[in-house]
Amino acid sequence: MIYKKIFFPIGGGEELEERIYGALLVNKFFGSHLSVISCQLDPQEIYNVRMTLRGGISMSEFIDSAKEELITEQNETMEIFKKKCKELGVSFDENQHTPNSAFLRNLIGTRSDLVEKHSKYCDLIVAAVPPTGVITGTFEAAVMKSGKSAIIIPRTMTEFKIDKILVSLTGSISSSRALTNSIPLLKQAKEVHCITSKHYLQESMEETKGRIENYLDIHGIKPSFEVVNTEGKIPGQVLLDSANSFGANLIVAGIDADSGLKEIFLGGASKFFLRNTKIPIFV
Repeated sequence: MIYKKIFFPIGGGEELEERIYGALLVNKFFGSHLSVISCQLDPQEIYNVRMTLRGGISMSEFIDSAKEELITEQNETMEIFKKKCKELGVSFDENQHTPNSAFLRNLIGTRSDLVEKHSKYCDLIVAAVPPTGVITGTFEAAVMKSGKSAIIIPRTMTEFKIDKILVSLTGSISSSRALTNSIPLLKQAKEVHCITSKHYLQESMEETKGRIENYLDIHGIKPSFEVVNTEGKIPGQVLLDSANSFGANLIVAGIDADSGLKEIFLGGASKFFLRNTKIPIFV
């Protein structure tokens, strides 16, 4: 078992069932324990904001109504979660020592703050792509501030496997870290294909290729290698096109908390990739 504990924060937006299903697929693949949190704001905070903006409703009336909605939402999420666990044969179990298990906790507070705190105590993060490709507070807290490796999943995913892995290399610190952290996954893959662009080549293509092949050979990995042309292309499109052409099940890429998702795209920050990818990304 590579990962014993995986953390998945349920963010906002549509495709709730699909996102839960996708996270459970990843967990089932690794046979881990999936710790899931769903966060709602305190009704008192919502009331204070509403009164500031509009007013016109008593506190007790609003709090009672908000609590009912909160409980209804929590129950609906829990029902969906248990149903998806049952569909995939994942045990609904709070005991984190139970293999292939998952448990959902409902927490009250600011989602991004809670996610940042809880995400630091796991082996791997699973996070769904933001609804429009624009980075949200929850996504940033889980993926960029946890200090953990993460698998970013499409909002709808029907299977998870790692037979064919595409590795995006930029020569940066985060790219180097992602490559090393992904070694256990690369060793399980049937095919590994590494890509870079001319901008990130070292002294020559042969030297860059040689260094990559030499490093991965130590781990028994035999990758193919390609230099892709990024000139005049939409940032993110080159990576997506390369992954689709290769038939990748998983993409490995670096992510820099300071520059956002710039390094994933071999040449510029863009929401294009996140908005359009159907392939999970290991960062």
